[in-house]
Order: sequence, then structure tokens, then C-alpha cells
Amino acid sequence: MSSDAPNSIETIVCLANSRKISGRCVAGKRTGDNSWFRPISNRAGHEISELDRRYSDGKTAQLLDVIEIPCIEERPHGHQSENVLIDDRFYWEKKGNASWDDVLELVDPAADLWASGFSAYYNRNNRVPDGLIDEDGGSLRLIELDEMVLHAGPKAPDFGDMKPIVRASFNYRGQHYKLDVTDPEYERACLEKGAGEYRIPSVVACISLSEPHTNQNGETFAYKLVASIITRERAGG
Repeated sequence: MSSDAPNSIETIVCLANSRKISGRCVAGKRTGDNSWFRPISNRAGHEISELDRRYSDGKTAQLLDVIEIPCIEERPHGHQSENVLIDDRFYWEKKGNASWDDVLELVDPAADLWASGFSAYYNRNNRVPDGLIDEDGGSLRLIELDEMVLHAGPKAPDFGDMKPIVRASFNYRGQHYKLDVTDPEYERACLEKGAGEYRIPSVVACISLSEPHTNQNGETFAYKLVASIITRERAGG
């Protein structure tokens, strides 16, 4: 690899900038062919740090930015076939902003959100058993919804876990979903308002399927997450 240039530069529309461990899970679609792209780091959790997503002017990459990202190589991991290792020697570069119309054009063709019928705690259709994870099915979907309802409240009160979290419920292709929200702006806004339900009409959402996790019972699942919530207002009208 050259010491003064990245192997490649990918240009994407950022469609998710969600919280993950001590950093962010960033994802978007390439401007050339609209294929999914998830920049990852070499860290154990693959999260993108604040420094990783920094521009040369000190600002950091945000949802709906159009970004040039220096890369080393594709690094698919199981069903997360979209993963690409970044070259962290270089700053990312902002090239513009995506509009609401741009977002609508990037919505994926209607398809099931992976396997259904598997739920945990207070969620609905939110996880996929290890044996049913489609290695070729990808891990990102951009869907359009007439309405989404956000629920702010304790994580698992029946089990003594009173830490407040935000979940999103919606109907899609004949299935009802209730998934954890990892969009930091909506999560923060709901928690500041306090426990309750908050309805959002006309939403485009990025749904992500996590890496597999093994629970205390020895069962392994990948979890469906609402990685971003995009509205016309958020996209600037």
C-alpha cells in the first residue's frame, strides 16, 4: 500500500450514524451504484471513532452528509457483507448534503426484514437466531413508513432493569416490529421528554442487523436495530 494515498476512495450518502460501543456505526449508499457501504475500523467492535469520521476542518461526519471516505479494502464479516476497512491515516471529506428527495430515491425495494417470529423481552420481531441468519442477505435496509411510534421507558422493569431506553414500533410488509433505537439524536430527544409515546409520520428508516451476540442462556442472535430515523424536516425540507 502506498504511503501517501489510500487504496481507494468511496463516496457515499450517510444514511446511519448510530451509537455503537464507544463510537459510531456509520453506513450509507455509494453514489455511483446505490450499493450499501459500512466503513469499519480495525477495533474489535469495528466502531468508527470521532477522530475516524472527522473532516479536516474539525467537524465530524453527520447523517445525510455526502462523504468521500479513504479505504483500504473490503472486509465482509458474515452477513455484514457491506463492511469496508477505512484508511485512518486520512481525513474524510464532505462533498455535500442529501435532500429528502435524494433519500426517497435510495429506499430499497420492499423486502422482508430478515427472518420474523423471534422476539426478546418487550420487543417484537427484533432478533434472528444464528441458524437462520442469511449470510448472503446483507445487514442493512432503508425502508419507507407511513408512521413510526417511539417509546421511551424502562428497559425491562419486570427484571429490575429501570434504565430508560427508546424503542420504535412500526408495521412493515404485514409484520409488526418493535426495535431498539440507536439513532443518537432521536434517542436523546425522547429521553429528554421523558417516558411516553411519540408519533412520527412519514419516516424513512435505516434498519441494521447486528453482529451475532450470545446471551446468558447460550443462545446466539443477531438483533434488528433502528439505526436512523429520517424525516423531511431532518433532511431540510
